Amino acid sequence: MKKAIGSVLLFLLRLILPVYFKLFGKLRIGSIDLKGVKAPFFLVSNHQATMDPFLVGVLVPGPISFVATDMLFRVPVMNFLMTSIGSIPKSKFAIDSSAVRQMMRCVRNSCSVGIFPEGQRCIAGYTEPLVPGIGKLAKMLDVPVIAAKLQGGFFADPFWALKKRHGGTTVNIRPLLTKEQLRSMEPSQVEDAIVGALKHSDYEWIKTRPELRYKGRDKALGLHNIMFICPECMATDCFKTSGDVATCKNCGYSVAWGERGEFVPQDGGRLHYENLESQDRWQEAYISSKASEALLKPAGALVYGPLEATIRRSRKAKPLMVIGEGRISLHNDSLRLDTEADCPKAFSLAQISGFAISAVRSKHNRMFEFIDEDGSLYNFILHDPLESTYKWHLTVAYLRARIKAASEGADLPGAVSAAI
Repeated sequence: MKKAIGSVLLFLLRLILPVYFKLFGKLRIGSIDLKGVKAPFFLVSNHQATMDPFLVGVLVPGPISFVATDMLFRVPVMNFLMTSIGSIPKSKFAIDSSAVRQMMRCVRNSCSVGIFPEGQRCIAGYTEPLVPGIGKLAKMLDVPVIAAKLQGGFFADPFWALKKRHGGTTVNIRPLLTKEQLRSMEPSQVEDAIVGALKHSDYEWIKTRPELRYKGRDKALGLHNIMFICPECMATDCFKTSGDVATCKNCGYSVAWGERGEFVPQDGGRLHYENLESQDRWQEAYISSKASEALLKPAGALVYGPLEATIRRSRKAKPLMVIGEGRISLHNDSLRLDTEADCPKAFSLAQISGFAISAVRSKHNRMFEFIDEDGSLYNFILHDPLESTYKWHLTVAYLRARIKAASEGADLPGAVSAAI
């Protein structure tokens, strides 16, 4: 029954979506080179917006199953719809053997597999570090690799934004590696090829498209979760947003979000960073430095918090259940809870995996989650509307990277993936 429903849904999607995308200007066709390409293949793509799987899916030949975050499968109706069209649930930033088995089953059945190896949508307009192991996965699947590069989707539908803008995504697709090339390469070489194919900045791209504008209302709403440090006074979690403008509540530093994603200084003030990408790269360097400082302190030193939070628990792709309220704090070796809920009161940073934040609207831009060592998923909704979950995400990533490097006696790589 589910398979039949899925077949009907896929037929309707392939019939209706191209018309919808063209009618509302959601899809711009860039360079599409699919001559001789047939299923099964392994499609890799950068990830910018909610509709990315559909924008790519309508342009490639044959059936394709996309790997999607298991957050989308936790509501029973969505679980039914997603699985009926062949979507594969995977925990963000975590090793997931069941997802790999499903991918292998797909290619054996002549169905292509699509994945967004950043692990989540880009946060600041440029490609995030890829989840380690994508080269090994490509070799396991042993089918040709196809690369899709999306452009402009971030400006139309930013990860953090509460409202979308008017504008489309340009889609480019090309063959990346033949099966023969794949077999002759080491996993690290395959990974390097994929990284190179998906590297992209919307801010650099739009410089070549002076005619483009992404218009909308309330374009700054939600920006405070990503732009969490004021470059004027160095306060954190201090930006309040209204309409198109974000303003530091401490010093008054203020910028507006322009129609090309640029920052526009307000009230005659000076501009520290021209756009979110440059601000984000500065913030990442700042957090990296702070993480290093935190690890020089005695074990258990407080980094953030404690903060009031609602605590929820689940297993993979299962509905989240509220188990209580409490106060959560980040320390240089663990996440700790002060709560009466029936759950561990401390989670070692070395033992958790899949630390992720959500792009879901409303209260969920105050949400983060991770998987503990026994496989349980813990989800926290912070009560403070200005506390940046992205700040926690970056800090946990850098702390975990340094803890891992220290335990292995290795030097920390120059670029740290938040997927660690």
